[in-house]
Amino acid sequence: MTVQSIEPVQGSHGLRSTRQVSPSEDVGSLKFIKSVLVMSIVVACGVLAGCQSDVDGVAKHMKTNDIKAPSSEVDETFGETGAEITLLLPKGATGIYEGTARDVRDGAGLGVGELGGNQVFVKVVDVASGAPAAATAVSAARARGSVLLVSYASPAVTSAVAAIPADQRPPLLNLGAPVPPTSGNVYNFVSDEIDSAIEGVRAASASGHMKVLVFAQSDFPAAGEERLASAIRAGGGTYLGLARYDLTDAAAADAVKRASANLQNTDTVLVLGKTVITTTIAGAVKASGKANVTFVGTNAWPPQTYSDPSVAGTVIAMVEPEGSTLIAERYHRHYKRTLSTDAAYGYDAVAVASGIVRTKGPEGMNAQNLTSKVGFRGVTGLFRLTPAGTVERKMSLYSLSGGKLNLLGATPASF
Repeated sequence: MTVQSIEPVQGSHGLRSTRQVSPSEDVGSLKFIKSVLVMSIVVACGVLAGCQSDVDGVAKHMKTNDIKAPSSEVDETFGETGAEITLLLPKGATGIYEGTARDVRDGAGLGVGELGGNQVFVKVVDVASGAPAAATAVSAARARGSVLLVSYASPAVTSAVAAIPADQRPPLLNLGAPVPPTSGNVYNFVSDEIDSAIEGVRAASASGHMKVLVFAQSDFPAAGEERLASAIRAGGGTYLGLARYDLTDAAAADAVKRASANLQNTDTVLVLGKTVITTTIAGAVKASGKANVTFVGTNAWPPQTYSDPSVAGTVIAMVEPEGSTLIAERYHRHYKRTLSTDAAYGYDAVAVASGIVRTKGPEGMNAQNLTSKVGFRGVTGLFRLTPAGTVERKMSLYSLSGGKLNLLGATPASF
């Protein structure tokens, strides 16, 4: 498939959507999806090559018909037969799935239609009423023989599910805010801005730039700073501290001035924030006269920042957009909306389950297979789950020049 025009999707995830294609092109796209996307959801079988032929069979059962979301007023199910994937989502105040919950649901629905092969189906369960209802839903899911829980809910609800003993519920993939993997077999599936920042800093350190000063918005959480600092030190770098800025040009320039002592000792400046004020930070650092500094941005930077001359040369790590182009047009055709990162996560959650069930059977949905060191490749990139409940997701490295992202290094083919 040749993507001739790629337009950015609103959001900070690095996903892009493709142009709309003609019917003849669509057939070619589908064949490409069958041969690339389905086969690249890899489940470890001891030897990678031994798994590949097993996963190939998914393509033979791939549905191509339009997938319409069922009414939110009834018990929703995507697919008809196979092992159950239980999707825990909160309905909105209007009694329907809205916003992110709707995107996750629709991404999962598309995943079942394309990858389920009658081996898995998705049952959507409303958990808007809180933790007690979620616990009841999990108990019922276990009684039905559900093989996997996928949750996009409030931290309180997902934490309550995670606290249920692992032998009393299916494994849990969390697509919301990270929660503690209290009782095991809990996996936080979503990569965030900090993951992007850590990958960017690693790239800078590989070139010998090891002393890192961080700028972040004033509401950046202390836990996020601790995570960043730990990762920088674990990589052999020196963490010089974090300077906080408010969302005005004057406040950002003042933050750089207040950080001048640390700035003299740094060779890497990491700028966090989902705001155009990030360009003010970079400009103020350059105006201070500090030379030989590597600037690292993140996947949260708005696309409109890319054309600002002050950020030219900035390094950003993000998920390579090629994976999302495989389903973006099809998602738009089915749901009349642009593919979002949340929908992509919903799709990949189903893809992981489908790959394991098809190669190992429903009984193969266990910690050993979910935490395969080989990992998985989906529309959200190359990733693997860890026994600690985190996700490691490989990203591509880009540099900003000419007002756009330019690829420096593609996502590795494997871990």
